[in-house]
Amino acid sequence: MNFSRNEISFLRDVPSNISIDSKSGWRYKFFNSFDIYEMNTFIKLIEDDKIYMVIPQFAKSTSLFEARLNLSEEFFIDNRSNPRLIMDFILNQWNDSCFELKFKALFCLKFKRIWVNN
Repeated sequence: MNFSRNEISFLRDVPSNISIDSKSGWRYKFFNSFDIYEMNTFIKLIEDDKIYMVIPQFAKSTSLFEARLNLSEEFFIDNRSNPRLIMDFILNQWNDSCFELKFKALFCLKFKRIWVNN
């Protein structure tokens, strides 16, 4: 698997002979601004040989009890993922959604560590 290096690697595209263990809990990374620098920093902080499943979201606040708008289905990243590819994908998802937010939204990634078993 390429883990979003050349194209976005979705959960739905995982071959049936590969099992994904995703028993870890969800965590949230709120970004100060929606830009390539913050995405690159987040990706580079992922340790070698660790893979994460992520869901990009817009949120009204950092409260875990507030509603969020998911921008995509789950996809995978690791520390070699392409931040430009990911940012372009998220921007395209937002532009295609035709949503207009009536509040100042925070961008966040909902993420959890996964293990791939062949």
